[in-house]
Amino acid sequence: MNLLLLHGFTSHPLLTLGPLPQALREAGFSVRQPTLPGHGTRPEDLLQVRWQDWLETARAAYRDLPEPRGVVGLSMGALLAAHLAAETPTALLVALAPALALKSPLAPLAPLLAPLIPRFPGPDSICDPECQRQNPNYPYFPTRAVLQLLALMGQTPRVLPRVEAPALVVEAGKDKVVKGVRRYHRLLGSARKDYLVFPESGHDLLLDRDREAVARAVRDWIIATSNHSQ
Repeated sequence: MNLLLLHGFTSHPLLTLGPLPQALREAGFSVRQPTLPGHGTRPEDLLQVRWQDWLETARAAYRDLPEPRGVVGLSMGALLAAHLAAETPTALLVALAPALALKSPLAPLAPLLAPLIPRFPGPDSICDPECQRQNPNYPYFPTRAVLQLLALMGQTPRVLPRVEAPALVVEAGKDKVVKGVRRYHRLLGSARKDYLVFPESGHDLLLDRDREAVARAVRDWIIATSNHSQ
């Protein structure tokens, strides 16, 4: 099985998925982690990016994977993963804390706030204080960049019913960043769709206190699903 792993908005392209990539490699899976445009450099580079650029980068990386292949996404990456799974035959989909909507009441005001408040600090996405001190993600983001994330959120509900692959949706029980995780799960067209909750984890659940348990659970679900499909 070849797996595409997609990070989230403002996430570090490699480190934000914590122990998961290595756990998957040790289980015998091939893993690819593309860097989405505007990430892995500096936050201001997000200003040059449209949501379609993120999706096209994910598409290109997915097309390059040999079959059988599956897709795993965190937060914004889970939205992109749904688009891929709706467009292309996919062995499996894993959505970690999918960002179908933002909890911040300021999010809808981003177009008005951008000229007044050009940037915001990174979200409160990790509960454990020690893990938070080691957070590798962007420390802030341009306010205008959120408009592209909001546009992707608006496009995603219509593609979820077209997903047919077995799916796992994982919720962070102490998520202060996104909402709509259960709606994402409910809208999926998959005949088999499982749901897990890690009650003590913040939004970046692969960087928080339960990161090892999350990685094991995702790995075990992928192993079981790939064995069942053979």
